[in-house]
Amino acid sequence: MCMYGHHMADRILRVKYGDNVSHEARFKSVVKYLKELIEDGLRDEYVRRKAVSIVDRAGVKGHDELGEIKAIVQWVQNNVVYRKDPVDVEYFMTARRILKDVEQGRSAADCDDFVIVAGALLGSIGYPTGALIVDSNADGVFNHVMLITRTTAPTREFGNNWIPCELIFPTFKIGKSVKISQVYPLVADPSTTRVPVVQRQIAGLSGGPTTSFGRSSSEGLGALTPRPLVWARNLGLIGRRR
Repeated sequence: MCMYGHHMADRILRVKYGDNVSHEARFKSVVKYLKELIEDGLRDEYVRRKAVSIVDRAGVKGHDELGEIKAIVQWVQNNVVYRKDPVDVEYFMTARRILKDVEQGRSAADCDDFVIVAGALLGSIGYPTGALIVDSNADGVFNHVMLITRTTAPTREFGNNWIPCELIFPTFKIGKSVKISQVYPLVADPSTTRVPVVQRQIAGLSGGPTTSFGRSSSEGLGALTPRPLVWARNLGLIGRRR
C-alpha cells in the first residue's frame, strides 16, 4: 500500500543542473529517482486499480502473463504523450501523476516518465520491472531509457528472459528496441521500506555521480548489474540488426 497522501503522490520533482554537469553525468545522477519512483508507484493502490482496468478492458484472460504485459505496454505507448523536459531541468513525476495527466488530457512525459508509469503499472500486478539506461547513438553518452520486465513463468517467445520494452514509439512491440551500444541496467525493489521519494527534500545536482558500473557515489542508486554488456547481449540489444 502507498503510505503517502494523494497530494504528495501528485507532485512533480524538478532537478536543476549546473552548467558544469555533462549530459552523461546528468543521466547517471538521476537513475536512482527513476528506480525509486517505480518502487513507490507499484505500491500505490490507485496505480494497481488502473493496471487491472487496463488488462480487463483489453480482454486479457487470467494467467495470461504475456497478454497482461502487452496490454500495459500498448496502453502506455498509445496514451502517454511524449514531451521533452525543459533545458537543464529534469522533471520526474509519480506514476499516479502521470496517469491523472492522461485522464485529464494534459499528458506530457519524457522517456523516464514512460518507464516510471509502465514499471509501476506492471509491478502493481506482480511483474518484476526495471529500466535500461542506454546509449542509442553509439557516441558513449547515455541518452535514453527503456523498460524491462519478465513473466514469472517461462513463455514460448521469451523463455525466462528479461523483455525490453520501447515505450515512446507505439509501433514497437515488446522485445524490440532502438539500436543500443551500451546499457546501464537497474531493477526496482518492491520490498523496499524507505521513505517515498516525494516526501524527501531533493537538491539540485552539481557534479557527476558515477565512475563505474555497479558502484556509485550517489546514495540510494540501488543494486546495479556490474556486467552491463553481458546484460545487453543476453537481452539481444547488442549486435542485432534493427
